[in-house]
Amino acid sequence: MHRSKSMWCVMSVFDSDIEHDQRKRRRWVIISSSVLAALLFGYLSWLMLLQGYQVVIAPEDARQEASIRVAHGVGFTSGHTVYTFGGSVTLEASAPLYYSKQVEVSRRSPSRIDLELEPLPAQLTVTSNPALEDARWWVNDHLAGEGEQLVAELAEGTHEITFGHPYFQSYTLLVNAMKGEVINRHIQPEPVLGELSITSQPTGATVTINGTEAGQTPLALEQPGGRYEVQIEAPGYKPIYDALFIREDRPFDSRDYQLQLLGGTLRADVTPSGGVLTVNGSPIANPGRVNANEALRVEYSKAGYRTASQTVEVAPNRDVHVRFQLEPEYGEVQITANVPATITINGQTRGTAPQTIRLQTVPHDIRVSHPHYRAQTVSVLPEAGATRRTHVDLLEEFDARRRENQPLVATGMGIELLPVQLSAFTMGAPMHEAGRQRNELERPVTFSRAQIWVSSQHITEGQFARFRGQGDTNSTLPVTNISWLDAARFTNWLSEQEGLIPFYEIRGNELVGVRRESRGYRLPTEAEWEFIAKHFRRAARTTYVWGNQSVLRDNMANFADEARRNEQPQVLMGYQDDHKERAPVGSYPADRNGFYDLDGNVREWVHDRYGLIPVNAAGPLPSERDFLGPESGRGHVIKGASYLTGQMNLLRASVRYQGTEPMVDVGFRIARYH
Repeated sequence: MHRSKSMWCVMSVFDSDIEHDQRKRRRWVIISSSVLAALLFGYLSWLMLLQGYQVVIAPEDARQEASIRVAHGVGFTSGHTVYTFGGSVTLEASAPLYYSKQVEVSRRSPSRIDLELEPLPAQLTVTSNPALEDARWWVNDHLAGEGEQLVAELAEGTHEITFGHPYFQSYTLLVNAMKGEVINRHIQPEPVLGELSITSQPTGATVTINGTEAGQTPLALEQPGGRYEVQIEAPGYKPIYDALFIREDRPFDSRDYQLQLLGGTLRADVTPSGGVLTVNGSPIANPGRVNANEALRVEYSKAGYRTASQTVEVAPNRDVHVRFQLEPEYGEVQITANVPATITINGQTRGTAPQTIRLQTVPHDIRVSHPHYRAQTVSVLPEAGATRRTHVDLLEEFDARRRENQPLVATGMGIELLPVQLSAFTMGAPMHEAGRQRNELERPVTFSRAQIWVSSQHITEGQFARFRGQGDTNSTLPVTNISWLDAARFTNWLSEQEGLIPFYEIRGNELVGVRRESRGYRLPTEAEWEFIAKHFRRAARTTYVWGNQSVLRDNMANFADEARRNEQPQVLMGYQDDHKERAPVGSYPADRNGFYDLDGNVREWVHDRYGLIPVNAAGPLPSERDFLGPESGRGHVIKGASYLTGQMNLLRASVRYQGTEPMVDVGFRIARYH
């Protein structure tokens, strides 16, 4: 039993060794198989990734000695074949006497790569003897360089090299260039041969060329090409310095010199200064250089003075002095104007036109002026021993502005002016007119200045405030409570604003006169007012502004209507006009000619004085031309009706009132002659 147990043990050990060896063999087989499989997989992968490209080099003579290398990327070459592993590589091909060339190869490239190499140029150097800095060089008719030598690259082949220089003959050589060749050439150009021809007046002048005396004029010299510094000298004359050239394009150069006598200095002492000094008719500076040893006519002149002259002669390189004191020269200027204007010459007042004035013969600025006229300035040059006539037509400032298309100040203030063509008529009322008053005597009137301008409306508080410089400048109510003199002052102010001559002469608080010739603004005359109210553009005279009917329609004009019944004793029974007090101008319809409130709203100052009329006056008064009313009287005439007028007979256009003080219902409108 013990023996059997030992035997079992031996067998167990033996079996264990056998099993261990088997396991080792199995591991080796597995490892060997894995390595072999990996090597096989790598080889197969390499075969699949590897790509080859054939590189074909041109031209043929470069292909024989060309070499190819991989400049960038992963790959290798075998002869003219390149292998890559699928990525991009840069190949470089090179051959002796050719420029290297690179190309990029990728998967998208064809399997055949064609490369053409560029041959190296020949290196040419050409020098000339003598060396010339300003030489020019051409290669095949194209300018290739300038200077002492030509350095150029030439492609393989035959080339024409040309040398050029102003003073040498052109030179051409042929060069047969091989690629990469170094070529040196030397040339020796021949100078141009030409001639210098020099003459002078006077003849016999000494000629020096480049510092060496060459002979006397006339002179002809054969010379090689070049620049020649020439000096011409003769006793008593100024030397002449010049440069002559002999060039390939112009081998002959000639000169004919006019020698100038040696000069001296002329010095002039002149009174007055600022004139012109001439020698033999040519202007000269003072002091100035002049010819010596000849007679010189020296003149000195200045505008407004008599010219003086003298003859002198100066020795070479010496001074000569002359003296001139000029005498003033005068002429007469006759100045006339369309008005007695003030004459101002060069800023000094010289009286009134017409006038003849003696003036120096220089330009003068003559200003002709007159109050309320646009001044004019004219430039006049008097003529010695003669009379120049100058006439000036002055325009009134108003007309000058209108010619310049400047707007009227009145228009800018909102004042509308209407034209009225006057004609002869009889003012006042006939004896048979109902309601006629004793002061409405008839008077025939005529007009020499038939056209006037009259404002279509009353002057407003706003317009009057602009004149006074205070008040509500926007008010459109008619201005009232002003004196006749204040109304006249307003018209003068407006005339001055527009450049018109004021119509009224006012001193302090007194009217001292009128300017009948003036076209300035003024108050309408009584005759003008009545003509507009009763005759203007009417077939026959009318009693009222609106006609002959004594029946009122509501809102015809601003009168004392029913609204004022409890405030004054008389009103127009049953009449309504929507305004109890003053109404803004233009609130009611205009008459047939475009005038507003000729009757109604406020009464109006007119130009005329209110004169006393004899009690026993019977029949029409004497005819008047351009009637401005009596020369004296107490107060002034008032025309028209107002918002306080409550009687029908007082609405007649012939009604006239006397006024001496401002009133609550009295305003005015303006007029002026055309």
